[in-house]
Amino acid sequence: MKSLIIQDNHNGNNQHIIDEINKLLKNGKNVFLFVYMDGCGPCNSTIPKWDNIPNKLNDHDHIKHNDDVVTLRINKDLFPLLQNMGSEPAGFPSLRHVTKNQVEEFEDWKSPIKERSTDSFIKWIEDKISKKKGVKKIQVTSQKNKNKRKQRGGKWSLKYKRSINCKRPRGFSQKQHCKYGRKHSSRRKHK
Repeated sequence: MKSLIIQDNHNGNNQHIIDEINKLLKNGKNVFLFVYMDGCGPCNSTIPKWDNIPNKLNDHDHIKHNDDVVTLRINKDLFPLLQNMGSEPAGFPSLRHVTKNQVEEFEDWKSPIKERSTDSFIKWIEDKISKKKGVKKIQVTSQKNKNKRKQRGGKWSLKYKRSINCKRPRGFSQKQHCKYGRKHSSRRKHK
């Protein structure tokens, strides 16, 4: 895993890092992007938690030794220099998972616990990597669906069909049923 921090571009020395990030994206790497704004309170409280991700990965060797994973913290002023990162963030901090042509927000992640903590970020990274690597999740089928009988015929139940009095049908549908759809049983008396 690679972890990069780009703070400002006052002296222009970050261009080689930006070129490297654009190259990583073209190669199909999983880039986890943290876009912050100077003077933003929520950004300042989230930055230490984001920067702590590489230190907390001791229990997660599959992420720590994965060359396809890049965590990146970048100032909002440098965001336009990046390619294929999606539209300009509407709010800050903005957390995104970016691969070739896909951009997914942290806020759109389907998880019951979605907080801005290091552990939550690691779970997010694990979840996104497992989906990209083709790890299949086991689907649990319930007994109800497994033993469910398929309905034969139309939308009317057999009990309802038998209850229709064709001598006095009620409504258009019952008239049509009596005229065309009713199959006479073999109980008919033969002469």
